[in-house]
Amino acid sequence: MTKKRSRGRVYKITSTVITGLAIAYVMLLYFPQPLFAYSEKYGNLTIHSREPLQSEMESVVAKANERLARVPFYSAEKTRQIYLTGGPKMYALLSHKAYRSFANSVPFINNIMINKTDVPADRVIMDREINNFRSLSGVMAHEVTHLAIRERYGTVAASMMPTWKNEGYCEYIAGDTTIPIEEGIRRWRENPNDDTNYRYIKYQLMVRYLLEKQQITVDELFTQAFDERDVAARTFSSLE
Repeated sequence: MTKKRSRGRVYKITSTVITGLAIAYVMLLYFPQPLFAYSEKYGNLTIHSREPLQSEMESVVAKANERLARVPFYSAEKTRQIYLTGGPKMYALLSHKAYRSFANSVPFINNIMINKTDVPADRVIMDREINNFRSLSGVMAHEVTHLAIRERYGTVAASMMPTWKNEGYCEYIAGDTTIPIEEGIRRWRENPNDDTNYRYIKYQLMVRYLLEKQQITVDELFTQAFDERDVAARTFSSLE
C-alpha cells in the first residue's frame, strides 16, 4: 500500500506540474507583454519589442497601412498587437508550430509574432541560407490580413478555407515575398508540376487573376467554391 500510495502521489504531483506548465504557456501566448520591455502605438497598430523601437518603425507601419487599405473589410480602428521577438529562439517559443517562418498569428489568440527584424532596412530575417528575408511592412500587412479574414468570416471557417485562398490573398495584399514575382513566374513556367519553390507566388497570382482579370469580389473569392486546379491552369495560361 505504501508503494502504491507513493506512486499515486508522484503521479498526482507530476500531473499537477504538467497541467500548471501548460496553463502558464497558454497564458504566455495570450499575454506575452511581460517579455517585451518596449511598446509604442502607431495608429491602431501597437508594436511591442524587446529592444528600443527605432524611428524608422513609423515609416514601416505607414507602408503596411498602405497595403492594408486594399482590404475592403479591414478596420483601421481595431487595435492589433504585433510583437518583434528579436530572433528565432523567442519566436519559436511564442509562435508555437510556426518557428520556421517569418511571422505567425495563432488562431483565437491573434497576437502577431514576428521573427528577427531589421527595422531600418524594413526586413524580417529567417535563420536559413537562401530566401531568408522579406519586407517587414509586407509581413505585417500579410499577418494583419489574416486577422481581418478571421474576423470577417469567422476563425473556424477561415481555418478551413483552402490554403491558396488564405495565403494567396494575404500575399496579394502584402505585395511581395521572398523572391521577386518575375522569378516565381519563371520557376512556374519551368517546373509547372512541382510548385515547392514558388508556391506562395503561385497562390498570389491565382488570387490576382480572379480579382483583377475575372473581376470577382473579395467576398466572392472567400465564399464561393473554386476548383484549385482549374484556377491554377487558367492563371498559368494568362501569364505574360
